[in-house]
Amino acid sequence: MNQDYQITQQQFVRACWHAQRLHRRILVTALYGVLALFPVVTGFRAAAEWAALIVALLLTAFLLVVLPRLHRWRFGRVYRQNPLLQKGQQLEMQPTGFVLRSANGESRYRFAELKKVDVLDDMVLVYPTTTIFHMIPTSLLDDFALAQFLALA
Repeated sequence: MNQDYQITQQQFVRACWHAQRLHRRILVTALYGVLALFPVVTGFRAAAEWAALIVALLLTAFLLVVLPRLHRWRFGRVYRQNPLLQKGQQLEMQPTGFVLRSANGESRYRFAELKKVDVLDDMVLVYPTTTIFHMIPTSLLDDFALAQFLALA
């Protein structure tokens, strides 16, 4: 059974945000690690501790307010500038895997060969490699197909 779908800009941006969570965690850990070492390196003086506190507040504001907006702008732009992302696609579930088709071509994947699967509320991110993922809306999947992806997650 073939099912047609199209990825929206909002879905694409959210999937990219989710896919880059490890990079964000590494960045946040490194930034706060350097910040924690600042008073140790400069000495535990009141001025150094106040400076570290101010930088921590600015860094937190950047991570919670500015970074998500930059991300939405960046990946929204990627989506708008890539017509292949905006075209319709087709999903065909098979007993051992699935087939994704578009006007550009066809990709066949076996469940056993997938590197990773992330199941979100409204979509499944399927990684045939460590960095490339395909998005499949969960609304297209019946309970059995969703259970197959959940078993790989």
